[in-house]
Amino acid sequence: MARKILDWLEREIEGSTGDYTASVADEVARKGYSLLPAQEEDLILIFNELVDKGEWPYFWLVTQWIKRKKSMYQLKFMPYYEDWLYQHIHSWGACDCFCGRVLNPMVEKYPELFSRVLVWAESKKTYVRRAAPVSLIQSGRSFRVNQDKEKVFAIVEKLKNDGEIHVQKGLGWLLKYAYLAYPDDVYLYLKNNVRNLPRIVFRYALEKTPDSVREELMSL
Repeated sequence: MARKILDWLEREIEGSTGDYTASVADEVARKGYSLLPAQEEDLILIFNELVDKGEWPYFWLVTQWIKRKKSMYQLKFMPYYEDWLYQHIHSWGACDCFCGRVLNPMVEKYPELFSRVLVWAESKKTYVRRAAPVSLIQSGRSFRVNQDKEKVFAIVEKLKNDGEIHVQKGLGWLLKYAYLAYPDDVYLYLKNNVRNLPRIVFRYALEKTPDSVREELMSL
């Protein structure tokens, strides 16, 4: 079964080199999903082999299928997901895709995983660190932050001195949507840390604030 699926995917993806458009990818995802085995233990092995190819079309498919098959959000699979984070995330786009479809649902479902998020924030790898704030943002028709404000500020405090721009943007993104959940707390945090946050974090964080708040804080 696994070999059949893998061979089929290789024909579909590698046979359409140059023509692998978004619509083709969606069709492959739809057809491929119907071929997947029912057992999650078999699925994770197939997914792991696909991710290990190190190619975006396979990784994209895996994240799509995990998002669709909710039973893959099990704590026993987190070692695989964390290994993918460390070994196969090399761009902000892949990071955000993975966070939105896989890591955020896991972190929301299992609060104990926040201890791992804190570890990601200390990684030497840029996009592992970016995953710390971005994994706290729920992705759907719009973005939301459902995590406790203490967790949000803990991650911001750990990374506020990070020099990598994609980490800084991830922090600003987190604060931007945290403002919608905790406007008073985020307002006070920004006001008290106007000299302690990189300007790009500050600007991103203010994007969802009222004009009056934005003008006040940007003038500090």
